[in-house]
Amino acid sequence: MVELGELERQHQRFEEKHVRLVVVSNDDQPTAQKTQADFPHLAVVSDHEQNIARALEVVHKGAGHKGEDTSAPTTFLMDGSGQVRWYFRPSHIITRLSPDELLKAIDAIP
Repeated sequence: MVELGELERQHQRFEEKHVRLVVVSNDDQPTAQKTQADFPHLAVVSDHEQNIARALEVVHKGAGHKGEDTSAPTTFLMDGSGQVRWYFRPSHIITRLSPDELLKAIDAIP
């Protein structure tokens, strides 16, 4: 959860750009609520059944710790109407965007 801490620490920079950070987690609701408490400037959503991940087509078959399906780390930038304006899906499951990289991507959207 290092990346969540990095995003939390930079929350003011995102707020200045009127960007809301939403984290979709594979965790169950109680665990997602604990994560929410740790990162109050992020919106943490539980997707334990992977309904959101399936709808966004980001399920990585068999990539979980015990061979279960998991969500591939994917970052979406959506506008106020729900349109995806940009996305990033790394080639390695442990790769994440830094807050600076995400802010650059936000600035690049016309």
